[in-house]
Amino acid sequence: MLEPFVGIGKYFLAKFYMFCMRKFGLSQEFLLVTAPKVSRLSRLNDTLMRISLSYNDNTMSKSKSNTLTFEETLIQSKGRAFVFDDGDLRTLHFDGNSIQSAMSISSPDRLILTYTQAMMAFLLFNPAPAHILLIGLGGGSLAKYCYQKLPDTCITVVELDKDVIALRDVFHVQKDDHRFQVIQSDALDFIETTSEKFDFILHDGFVADGLAPALSTESFYQSCHQVLCEGGALISNLWGNHEVLFKIMLCLHTIFDEQLWWCNARNSLNRILISGKNIDVNMTQSGFSGNAALLDGQHQFSFSDIARRLHTTTGKSRADFDAFASNYLCAA
Repeated sequence: MLEPFVGIGKYFLAKFYMFCMRKFGLSQEFLLVTAPKVSRLSRLNDTLMRISLSYNDNTMSKSKSNTLTFEETLIQSKGRAFVFDDGDLRTLHFDGNSIQSAMSISSPDRLILTYTQAMMAFLLFNPAPAHILLIGLGGGSLAKYCYQKLPDTCITVVELDKDVIALRDVFHVQKDDHRFQVIQSDALDFIETTSEKFDFILHDGFVADGLAPALSTESFYQSCHQVLCEGGALISNLWGNHEVLFKIMLCLHTIFDEQLWWCNARNSLNRILISGKNIDVNMTQSGFSGNAALLDGQHQFSFSDIARRLHTTTGKSRADFDAFASNYLCAA
C-alpha cells in the first residue's frame, strides 16, 4: 500500500502531466525528472502514470463514475477509508495524500501497481506454495491475484480496519471459501496466537502516513519468522527514507540469519524485501532463471526482470551488509 499520490492541491497538476504525456508523447521517466520538487509523498510516480490509463480531457477531478470530486469525496469520508473512481481506475484512500490500492474496473484481477507485481517475487522461490498469509487487505489486489493464479494455494488475509473489509465487494474481492479467508484482527495478535504455518507472508500493512509502527518492530518480525515454514519467506513492502529502510533491513538481516533479498518496484518509491527462513541458497541461485522463465509465460509482467533486479546480502557479514545496503539505499 501507500503509493505516493497527489494531495488535494496536486490533483490538477497530475492531470496536466497526464495530458502532456498523452499529447506530446513524453515518457514517464521524463515526467519524473522534470516534475516539481514536491514532497516525497506527493511526488509523481507509478501511481500517477496509472491514472493516465483512464485520462479524459473533460474529466478533470470528476470521474465518469462519481458525481463528487475527489476533494468532496475526501471530506465526506470523515477520516474513514474511501473509494474514488476515475474512468477505469478505482482507488482506495485513507487520506488525500496517497493511494493505498488501485484497480482496473474492467480488469479487476490485474496487478496495475508495480509494487504489487514485485511482491509476487516469492514465486521465484516456490511457484506452488501450500499456504500464504497476507497482512493487509487494502483493495485486495494481491489477494485476488493469488486466488486466481494459485488455484491450489490456501490464502489467509488479516486486516484490522473493518471499514476496509466493508469495501471488499467494491473491489471484487471473492467471498470466503474453503481456501480463502479474510479475518478482521490485529496482525500481531493473529501471528502470536495462530497454530498455522505459512510458506510465505506478504506484509503490506500500512496506515495513512506510512508503515504501521506496530508491524515494523523487531518483535513483530521475530513472530513472523516463527510462523514460517522451513524454506519460507517474509515479503515486505517498504516505503520511507534512508534511515527507516536501513533500520528495517538490518533488523530483518539479523532475525532471518542473513538471508535477505530486495529490489525497488519499477518507477516507484516502494521497496520489496524478501527475508528467507533457511532457504537453500544454492538452489535459489540456480532456480531463479528457470522459475522466472516458467512464470513469464503465466503472468502479464516479467519475473525475469524482477529476478535480474534482486539484490542480496545473503551470507554476508554485518560489515559487508552495512556497506552494501547503505550504498544501495543512498543511490536508490
